[in-house]
Amino acid sequence: MLEHSSSDSFARVRESAFWLRAMEQALKQYGVSLGESQRLSPWISLPVGQPQFVDQELCSHGWSEALRVSEDPHFALRMHRVFVPTPFATLALAAAASENIDATLSLLSRFFSIFSIQLKLVCEPDEDGVALTLRPIGTPHQQHLEAVIGYLARYFNRLDLDDQGLVRKLQLVRSEEDPDGQRRLFARNNVVFGDSYALVLDRRLMHKPLATSSPFTLPKLVEILEAMLAVLPSNDLSEQVKRRIHLLLGSGDISAERVAAPLNISPRHLRRKLSQEGTSYEQLADDVRREAAIRMISDGDLSLTSIAYELGFLDPSSFTRAFRRWTNMSPTAYRRELSKR
Repeated sequence: MLEHSSSDSFARVRESAFWLRAMEQALKQYGVSLGESQRLSPWISLPVGQPQFVDQELCSHGWSEALRVSEDPHFALRMHRVFVPTPFATLALAAAASENIDATLSLLSRFFSIFSIQLKLVCEPDEDGVALTLRPIGTPHQQHLEAVIGYLARYFNRLDLDDQGLVRKLQLVRSEEDPDGQRRLFARNNVVFGDSYALVLDRRLMHKPLATSSPFTLPKLVEILEAMLAVLPSNDLSEQVKRRIHLLLGSGDISAERVAAPLNISPRHLRRKLSQEGTSYEQLADDVRREAAIRMISDGDLSLTSIAYELGFLDPSSFTRAFRRWTNMSPTAYRRELSKR
């Protein structure tokens, strides 16, 4: 796994290097390239293979260079029209396979870092509906936020197959820079300006069944997303540990030793760091098992015995005791309740 910088892996903010390649692809529409930059040219020419990550500062440098060579202040807002990065395409496909918009938002929030590590997607009630707000992690370039909000607006507009006005409002930030030009880029939406980048969705459509829903496809896509999420860097050690445990589920060994090794720290140091964050390895492993158990039972593809072994329990009875502790219900009763909905 290729990374840029040698500073403390738990302190710095990084981003997926595919963003630099996405910029380069979008710049072809302008007949220019990032290749003139000695810092950027090695990254945009790398073959796509193992995940690669760059420091936030280098990603921001890429945005600044893209602005400079394109001479287009709305470069990032136009990107969604010309190039869709594969990680977003995968995430979007899985979200579209969900049962309804509410389930789509849950999946997007859970796996959003696959698309951007520098941002968090926060979904919360709004007076006009449900607001999806981009919360920066560290100091991402403003063009990065504009690119991401552009992709999200495009996605939800396309998901609104019956043109019912799913996107009630698109909020941008730079009103002083050609606001009419920004509105023209999103002519389908009610564009407003505020202090954050956000979409507001119509709450009346949250539970309407999606025409694109695919109960058969969704679990397979979620497995792919989980594998993608597991290899992402995180500024939160607890989140890194949870991702690693997710990856090891089903192997029969989710020990602290196996989790600590790829993080280049000892199991003892791992436990000490987690204690400083107010948690423990055992608690995180329990959280991962609980989340996975509920998801697997909800999917309905596996028997309860198979789920028990997939989660690393020695026998089904151990799984049943743990599930009762998590939900105050047996796995059988929980599945029965789900079937009534």
